[in-house]
Amino acid sequence: MNMGVFLAFTFCLSNAAFASDRDNIGAVPARLISELNTWLDTETEYREWDNQPLIKLIEAEQADKLHGVADRSGGRIRGLYDAEIETIYLTEPWSPDNPRDVGVLLHELVHHRQKERHWYCEQAQEWRAYQIQAQWLAERNIADGFYWPAILLQSSCAKRDVHPE
Repeated sequence: MNMGVFLAFTFCLSNAAFASDRDNIGAVPARLISELNTWLDTETEYREWDNQPLIKLIEAEQADKLHGVADRSGGRIRGLYDAEIETIYLTEPWSPDNPRDVGVLLHELVHHRQKERHWYCEQAQEWRAYQIQAQWLAERNIADGFYWPAILLQSSCAKRDVHPE
């Protein structure tokens, strides 16, 4: 993956900083981030860091440039996390009133919390992040709609695109 960026595909921060290339300041309410962080503290093994990620709303074209179209495994990119600069990118349209959109933010917050752990490969973090997102959605009686075999492959550390000689 490019730049240590983690992606969140979806098929179908109490003290957080907000910014974007356009004037989206405040698009993600601090109250919502606080609620998500509290839920993550209660329901997961990952603890909140003192430093909160920057959250930016971006257009799909920007997400493709950040992630790289060649790495896409289907669906549209809904969210990305860049661990190097501790930034979450949410792809527009995104709304705090849409539980699926909030689930994408939750998924990316999980990646922020996962960043200091050892992983054999970056994509190994995806499986647990999707499980947590699915749990959060299920608690709201929302089917996750994920295609779990693809997520399993996506989160595997196995070599890819291997061709026999």
